[in-house]
Amino acid sequence: MQRISVSVTFIYRVVITGLGLLTAALTAEAQNSPSGPPAVSSPPAGSQAGIGGPPVGQQQQQDLQRRQQQMQQTQQQQSASPPAAGAPGAASAAPAAPAGQGAPMMAPGGGGTLGEPSGTTTPQASFGGAPRGGGMMGAATGAARTLAVAPAQLSLPQAIAIGLDNNLTTLLATERAAEARALRQQVRSFLLPNLSGTAYQQNRTLNLVAQGLVPGGGQDMMSGGTGGGTGGGTGGAAAAPTIPSFVGPFNTFDARLNFSQALLNLAAMREYKSSTAAVRVADLTAELAREQVATFVALAYLTAQRGNLEVRAARADLALAEALRQLAQKQRDVGVANGIDVVRAEVRASQQRLRVVQAEANAEQNRLDLERAVGLPQGSATVLTDTLVARTEAVPTVDAALAPAQAARLDARIAEQTIEQRALDRRSRAAARYPVISAAGDYGQSAVTPFKDDRATRTYGVTLSVPVFDGGYTRGRVNAAVSQQRQAELALGNTRGQVEQDVRTALLGWRLAAEQVRAVNEQFDLATRELALATQRFRAGVADNLEVLQAQASLADARALQVQALAQYGAARLNFAAATGTAQAFRL
Repeated sequence: MQRISVSVTFIYRVVITGLGLLTAALTAEAQNSPSGPPAVSSPPAGSQAGIGGPPVGQQQQQDLQRRQQQMQQTQQQQSASPPAAGAPGAASAAPAAPAGQGAPMMAPGGGGTLGEPSGTTTPQASFGGAPRGGGMMGAATGAARTLAVAPAQLSLPQAIAIGLDNNLTTLLATERAAEARALRQQVRSFLLPNLSGTAYQQNRTLNLVAQGLVPGGGQDMMSGGTGGGTGGGTGGAAAAPTIPSFVGPFNTFDARLNFSQALLNLAAMREYKSSTAAVRVADLTAELAREQVATFVALAYLTAQRGNLEVRAARADLALAEALRQLAQKQRDVGVANGIDVVRAEVRASQQRLRVVQAEANAEQNRLDLERAVGLPQGSATVLTDTLVARTEAVPTVDAALAPAQAARLDARIAEQTIEQRALDRRSRAAARYPVISAAGDYGQSAVTPFKDDRATRTYGVTLSVPVFDGGYTRGRVNAAVSQQRQAELALGNTRGQVEQDVRTALLGWRLAAEQVRAVNEQFDLATRELALATQRFRAGVADNLEVLQAQASLADARALQVQALAQYGAARLNFAAATGTAQAFRL
């Protein structure tokens, strides 16, 4: 007996220790899991585990709240992430704007694509630099889908339309809007009726002693008595009925329909309104992503066309250098020029040939960047039809442009809608203090086996759940919502100020770019005249070709500045379109 007791004690301790280790491991795993414990399948909020029991559905509500918090944190991280380096249009000397602010300084898709972006909607080309595409394409700004067949010609409106359909930024923003609608559908389920059916067939045995029933003879097994009860009484007294200590096996069948409905749940109603406002924020965010991608594609198109103009200018300079080399050779043959004049002309022609190769390589790189942004097959032979030109339109005034920009800028509209959503969220959290009234019931057949001794049974009732004390959980959630609402109000004030700065900066750049175009055109005309006069002097033999080569270099510089000025003019107009929220309608 002593050995048996020791063995039982040892086994008991081993079992308890194992259960303790298992509990500790499960607790650690739950704490390390970012999404919390796994969801348990249970009826929606307001339903009943049984009449008189506590309301269930709290697990679904907690899972839903956890998912909403994760989405909000993701959106905040995306809006606070710094702009990516090497954004198209931002020259190395251009200053970087603070994250989440203002006018066109970065390409979409890095930190500003999804979530609740504010501020930056387009990269800004510096006034003295050129919009560059090198290194601008990141995984989040390229196309997620590629056209099977590239079009023969591609205009800027077509490029923007194709980019909006294929770019990863717009596709992710659309999916996040769909996710917000799915969350709203989950919240709405707490307000709608819930029906479920259950059926089971089981075979059971029962230990009635474990249920507290006294076995045969009427003796209480827990009393410690040793008597035999009243079985040996006198006279003709009847014997007491015998209660068995073990029953079964026996069959049980049950099939029924369960119903639950929240009659009054203010917290769920207000949470549904908050989720509806969140859907509007997600829709505006998706539209902002389209605006960003339109800006990005337009700038990539502008950069590709600038590369084409640079190739054309380099080839024109090469043709001029070859003509002047032939002139120097002819002048030497007739005895007017020396051999050094021919060598100078040949060196100049060699330099121009190298410039053509460099311009063609740069143009090809810009072309690949455009194809990646839009979703065209790499290396396609698509012809870009819209060219860089300087328009004669007047630059708008600040007063005329500011009011439409404040109304059209999507980041400002998102900030306004976010304030409304935060206010509704605060009210929904405060409503957790109010009672919840719900109804539940079931109806079905109970029998030994299906269709054998079956009887219809049912249960119905109403439950009132009144929160009394939750340890300050509800107050903490309300205070957090109040803080989030104040943050949204502060962000709105910052966004409105940033919109005004963006408009003023874009108009300043537009005016400067227009003046640059006029000055460069005048410089090009003067350089052309200088070259013509120097060539005449060389033909007449009154000077060597040094003057010709200097005039040729001046003309090449003026032609390069002309291309740069046209690109800067287009980038300035694009910056203004982004600052006023009209990038999708931008045209060269």
